[in-house]
Amino acid sequence: MTSQNDTYDKIGTTAKMIAYLRTFTDIPFTKEIAEETDAKQDFETLAGKGGRSMTELAFALEARYKATDHIIARHRVHQVLEVAAGLSPRGLAMTEDPNFTYVVTDLPQILEQEQAIAESILVKRHAQRSNLYFRIANALDRDDLFKAAAPFQRGMPIAVVTEGLLPYLTREEKGTLAANIGDLLTQYGGIWICPDVTPRQTWKRFSEVDSDVRQRHQNISRATGRDFEKNAFEDDDDMRRFFTDAGYAIEEYPHVNVLDELSAVRLTRLNRDEVREILRVLQTLILTVHAGCGR
Repeated sequence: MTSQNDTYDKIGTTAKMIAYLRTFTDIPFTKEIAEETDAKQDFETLAGKGGRSMTELAFALEARYKATDHIIARHRVHQVLEVAAGLSPRGLAMTEDPNFTYVVTDLPQILEQEQAIAESILVKRHAQRSNLYFRIANALDRDDLFKAAAPFQRGMPIAVVTEGLLPYLTREEKGTLAANIGDLLTQYGGIWICPDVTPRQTWKRFSEVDSDVRQRHQNISRATGRDFEKNAFEDDDDMRRFFTDAGYAIEEYPHVNVLDELSAVRLTRLNRDEVREILRVLQTLILTVHAGCGR
């Protein structure tokens, strides 16, 4: 019988693809991570013939990442829990500041790889990170998340980051995740930073700009056993109802806010107005709990 972790381990196959796309940006540590994992090969396998057009849209991935950083800075949070981190460089980057406590979580095989990569990079840089933690956690297991949060100080708010996770989860699984994070935020206070809420109607707009979007989604679905389109919210109203019903107050942070900081814009054939229009429909949610959120 296939275990739940075996099922979700398949999601990790896309982590290298994202890691490679980040190398076209100025996000710190991206090139080191890609080199350590031979990420280019996985990118070419999953992207297929649409690899070039996907590279041209790397600015959208960069915007998602930088919007999250902006939100953390704006809320002055210094304790961050990154859920299902994949090969994210954020933990390495943020813990250059000793005032941050950063916990990277993922399933066992993915986390083992990310920790080994981080340790290798730090050795090469003759650096240490006593404020960077790696913890095995299934995002849908409440106890796992609470154990992962053990390094955090009580009485100080946290930021929970789920960059890249939601598209893989069914609506029921999203509900479990929302309840688990709600419980965590009830204990610590703080925010849930949730970038991946793109509804089906927006994916259709992307398909108009990039004709290979659907094919790439099919490639990823075959590799992970997860259907992006089926798992997506129907539209913005459906998304807002979901999080409101789960007990959250919602603030929307448009990705166009970071347009002037996007280094990967140089790769696209789109003009600035077209880039701006794409970023206007992409957003990150800043979620805070109402009383009674979670279980």
